[in-house]
Amino acid sequence: MEGDIAIRAAGAGDDAVLAEIAAVVQQLHFQERPDVFKPVNAEALRDWFRSALQSSQRHVLLAEVAGTPAGYAVVLDGERTEDAFACARRWREVDQLAVVPAQRHRGVARALIDHAAAAARADGMPALELNTWAFNQAARATFRRLGFIERSIRSERPTTAGTP
Repeated sequence: MEGDIAIRAAGAGDDAVLAEIAAVVQQLHFQERPDVFKPVNAEALRDWFRSALQSSQRHVLLAEVAGTPAGYAVVLDGERTEDAFACARRWREVDQLAVVPAQRHRGVARALIDHAAAAARADGMPALELNTWAFNQAARATFRRLGFIERSIRSERPTTAGTP
C-alpha cells in the first residue's frame, strides 16, 4: 500500500478537504478535553487551513491514495537560542498529523512522517519532533512505531478549589 501513497504540498483549494480530515481529530480532542479544545466548526477549520496554506511559517503536506485525500501533516520549524540553561538547537516540528479513518494502518502516517523527515534532513534540520496528548494512546503507539522516542513529559495540575 505504501507505494500507492503520494505526498504533495497542499495548495490553494485544498482547505476544505484538509478541514474535513482535521474534523475527525478535532472531535476526538474536544471529546477528551473540552476544557482545552473547541467543538468542530467546519468553517473555522477551513479558514484556518486557508490561512495556513498562505503562511511561510507552516508547510502542509497532503497524502493521497489513488488521487483521493488520505491524510495530512502540518510542519513548522523550531529554534532555540543558546542560554545559560540549554544549547542552541533547531528542529522540524510536526504540529498536526491526521489520517482519514478508512486509510489508517495502511502506511499513510508513515509516508507523511518519512516525507517530513527527508525534507528536514535536506534542510539541515537535525531532528523531527512532535507533541501528542497523553489520552491519545493510539497516536502515541503509532508515533513509537514510526521511530519517535518520548523525551519530555508535560504535566498539569488543576488550581481549582479542593486540590492539594
